[in-house]
Amino acid sequence: MSKLPLSDTLASLRTAHRLTQEEVASHLGITKAAVSKWECGQSMPDISMLPLIAELYGVSIDELFGRSGDVTQEEADAIYLKALSLLGENRASGLDYVDAQARQHWSCLPVVRLLAMAAFAQIAASDGFEARPLVGDAAALAETAEKLFRRTIDLGPQGAPSQTDILPLARILQWTGRLDEAKALVEHLAPSEPNLAALSLTQLYLEEGQQDAALETLQRQLLVSLVEAMGTLAALAPIADDKQLEEISALAGRMQASPEYVALFPALLPSVFYESAKRSAEQGDAGEALDALTSLSEAVDGYCGVLLHPHNVSLFDRIPNLVWEEPADSAAEEERTEAAAAIRQTYASRLADEACWDGLRVEPAFKEILARIGSEAVDEGHYHE
Repeated sequence: MSKLPLSDTLASLRTAHRLTQEEVASHLGITKAAVSKWECGQSMPDISMLPLIAELYGVSIDELFGRSGDVTQEEADAIYLKALSLLGENRASGLDYVDAQARQHWSCLPVVRLLAMAAFAQIAASDGFEARPLVGDAAALAETAEKLFRRTIDLGPQGAPSQTDILPLARILQWTGRLDEAKALVEHLAPSEPNLAALSLTQLYLEEGQQDAALETLQRQLLVSLVEAMGTLAALAPIADDKQLEEISALAGRMQASPEYVALFPALLPSVFYESAKRSAEQGDAGEALDALTSLSEAVDGYCGVLLHPHNVSLFDRIPNLVWEEPADSAAEEERTEAAAAIRQTYASRLADEACWDGLRVEPAFKEILARIGSEAVDEGHYHE
């Protein structure tokens, strides 16, 4: 009988772990002859033995059969970009590609997560998104994304799923009519008090003379805290009363007074200025509305500028993996360009379609602002410089 690929794998794994056939047999509760037959390709392990063999050698079952989960970041990014492109061009072809890649890389966390994110990113732009629960293309994408996000949770550390997976999964559950399940998934993540663990860890590092580790810990905590604060302000703006909205606008402006800090959460100022302009327009204050829309157009320029030419705060020099990088290649640059265009289109469409702007549409200043926001030519990224 010709050798099976699994036979070579089992023999090489045993040798690498410096185990004898007798030791493997003892661990698995079988005979030495059975192990010998596997490695000679004369027989295959029973399917019920595969998890035990994988555990013994510290590998996945996929890896036993030569399906390695090792994929470079460059390869994973290429899969993500192709999935995103295909899903945008032809939904059926895109889903077929995502399914095929998921089957091939089912044990590779980075690839499965990127495929989930690609499917999730297309839901809001698909037919059927406005319905609750989702229908049509949006429902199909949600089903695929949910399956993939659940898989990433299974692949990740037990008991500590990443918010990168939990938060979009919760939105999918909400959109598909499972609000209680969505809330249960997220509620325990919302902090009820300040998290001082990073400060405590820093003190431990300093007392042991590990200043570099202390600096990295504090920079990471500061970055996370700033991003959380900016995201919270953006979420508060639409539901705050008028007086609170003024305070939010002032605080957001102070927090993002330079391009480096815009980069921490570039959606903040556009969100706040849009809400301010909308409130003024609804109250019939055309002058205030146009002033806020002018600020909005500048903020959108800043948002897109960050995507195309990111600025980073030098304060975060110890955590380069958590801040922006210049596009590494033409594909990444193209993706950011497309994202910037989508942001402009989103705000331009809201200004063109929402009824609150009807009283301003004849104003030349409104037309100029609308044209500026919709223009892809403004990409220098020199906001507030």
